[in-house]
Amino acid sequence: MTTTADVVVVGAGIIGSSIAYQLSRHGIRVIAVDKGEGPAEGSTGASSSICRCRYTNPEVVRLAFYGQEALGNWSEFTGLAETRSDIHRVGVLWMMGETREKVERDVTRLLSQGVDAETLGPDDVTRLFPAVTNCAEPFDLTGEVEHVCRPGEAFLYEPRGGYADPVGANQDLIDATRASGGEIRFKARVVEVLRDGERVTGIKLADGTSISAGLVINAAGPWCNMLNSMAGADIRWALTPTRIQTIYRPWPEELGPLPVGMDAIMGMYFRPESAGQQIMVGSVTAEDEQEIVADPDNFKRAPDADFTQMKMAAFHHRIPSLEPRGQLTGIAGLYTINREDVHPIVGPTGIDGFWVANGFSGHGFKLAPAIGSMIAQAISGEQSGFDTDVPMDFFAIDREPIDVDVKSVLA
Repeated sequence: MTTTADVVVVGAGIIGSSIAYQLSRHGIRVIAVDKGEGPAEGSTGASSSICRCRYTNPEVVRLAFYGQEALGNWSEFTGLAETRSDIHRVGVLWMMGETREKVERDVTRLLSQGVDAETLGPDDVTRLFPAVTNCAEPFDLTGEVEHVCRPGEAFLYEPRGGYADPVGANQDLIDATRASGGEIRFKARVVEVLRDGERVTGIKLADGTSISAGLVINAAGPWCNMLNSMAGADIRWALTPTRIQTIYRPWPEELGPLPVGMDAIMGMYFRPESAGQQIMVGSVTAEDEQEIVADPDNFKRAPDADFTQMKMAAFHHRIPSLEPRGQLTGIAGLYTINREDVHPIVGPTGIDGFWVANGFSGHGFKLAPAIGSMIAQAISGEQSGFDTDVPMDFFAIDREPIDVDVKSVLA
């Protein structure tokens, strides 16, 4: 049996569902397929879903801001009366060991793109978040070097940043797609990309059915290379499924509020979880983004003991009043890292009828609404509410690598 659509999106995680929803609300007949049993089984389910806007490039700042504002108006954005996700605006505190001049320069840059940002001194950090030490001295986790705390000179703060529920957001976008006339199918594994000569014309699924379409978009996350190979797309970018670890531990209510912390001094990030009853801790260092996974269906999904020990030691130094007790849990998921510039490739591949939205390198959740908008505008030629002003060509497959300050999730 063959079904026909204008566009087929392969992958229905946060990127695929964002694309499908934006296409459907622009009046394009779209079917998204996913091999999983249900939403968020891939990278989305393990996402930290942090909503922050500090990036090296102004275009990416605006894309992240677009996503943050979409989540801040999620019911209006999705058209759903009731939603599972929104943004918890606990603020994003950047602890980078920077000079006041550097922080103030970046605050000005963010303000110029519409982002609410300010410079905090060490006393401001203590006032807003009493449990968080304002130390800016790197901590020797081996214990071989005696540590003497030194207050940081300045800290960048995004008061409207925060975090969201990635699984809930994914399900909301699926519901919104269906409500807009689009279709999303799970348990739908692609086994062949169909072609007519040099043109891609659709996909064939494992159950023997086919979907004919004028355009196939690869939003398959860590499985993207397999689909690109099926389509015969020669992708020059190194897109590597990479194992990323996160840890959860209880957070005592009496310690007060906690922001999202982007903490390069200690080599970690942290954020509240479970309505503030837990804390999620992960890494912001490039060294922890090197474990390439050959098979995205088969990798260790629990964090390593040494990773847990090192990050918890760093976190306990950042929160000195936190007692080192309570059950630790965790999860390992996958980033698909673009090794050249840690930014995605989006749009035409050079093969007629085959586009990609791959290589998000840990930025996927916060950029997802804007990526869907980019693609929908490029296909429909029309703009609607919440559409981004950044053109899809910014992430074009034939671009030069984007200049970044660091090749990590903090790019």
